[in-house]
Amino acid sequence: MTNKSDGLHFNDSDQLKLNNFQMPPPNMLDAENTFQIYELLRPILPETRTIKSRIVSSVRELLDNIDGLILDGFGIINVGEHLTPDFQDFFAEIRYRKLPFVILTNGASKQSRMTIQKYESWGLQINDRDIISSRDVLEEQILYKFEKKIMRLNTTTAPLKNCSDFNQSAGGFTRAFHEAEAFAFMGSIGWTETQQSKFEAALIDNPRPVFVANPDVSAPQKNGFSAEPGYWVARAMRQAVFPVEWYGKPYPASFQMALNILQKKTDKPLQKSRVAMIGDSLHTDILGANAVGLMSVLVSNYGLMRGLNVLEICKETDIHPQFIASIL
Repeated sequence: MTNKSDGLHFNDSDQLKLNNFQMPPPNMLDAENTFQIYELLRPILPETRTIKSRIVSSVRELLDNIDGLILDGFGIINVGEHLTPDFQDFFAEIRYRKLPFVILTNGASKQSRMTIQKYESWGLQINDRDIISSRDVLEEQILYKFEKKIMRLNTTTAPLKNCSDFNQSAGGFTRAFHEAEAFAFMGSIGWTETQQSKFEAALIDNPRPVFVANPDVSAPQKNGFSAEPGYWVARAMRQAVFPVEWYGKPYPASFQMALNILQKKTDKPLQKSRVAMIGDSLHTDILGANAVGLMSVLVSNYGLMRGLNVLEICKETDIHPQFIASIL
């Protein structure tokens, strides 16, 4: 059963037609098969609004009509370990205009302070009030979870706040797989086929909830695309039936957290229609923004959409941003 409004659903791979799709290996992910996987997951994504897109040359053209900004991380601020070409100037412009902003990222491997340090190393003045991640959304919700023995699937990721580190208390990776009441998937750096096989076997043997703190299928890197938790969980969904809870974009809780932070940064009541979500992904940034009533702005030259026929893909997916800009 699916609840599109909050990201909770019981996996049904037949409904999603995942079993009929030849899943690419992680090192063969590209923009085309990333879109295909997102489209197969479409029944569990929020429903979007019908919008007619307007093309502008840059996001800066829109700033007079914007009272607040929600910025994607990967694909907008940086691609891989490098800032996008226009971000420094764009960031200086929104600072000059004193526009409140928040960075909303599905990158959940580390705590936000680690991401802040990375931004600071690039010369960006970012503090802990300027950034939230899908990890933050999950950590907030963990307080209300019935499950207490939550295993971090990838031990390279930081332990979760608001719960004990079951990976250590279980006394070993294999034992944790057996005894965990739920699994949390925050990041996939270093995740291996062997670990994936053990994960799938554990779910086949004893289906348990999987909390996915990063719904991204892939992320744009300098020379290709990395396989993210959304990809690995989609693969597991082909093998076993288990409850899945998705956190981060495109689900509403992350956007609401971002809006709450933005509102605290200004005395002016914010209207959603004048708060712009600036992103590079149709299925996370744009679809999610449209679903909650934000101004949606797709940037096409840096991240997931680089080098592609944007209008054709919007037509094929029926996901249309309010604005399409080549650059920031």
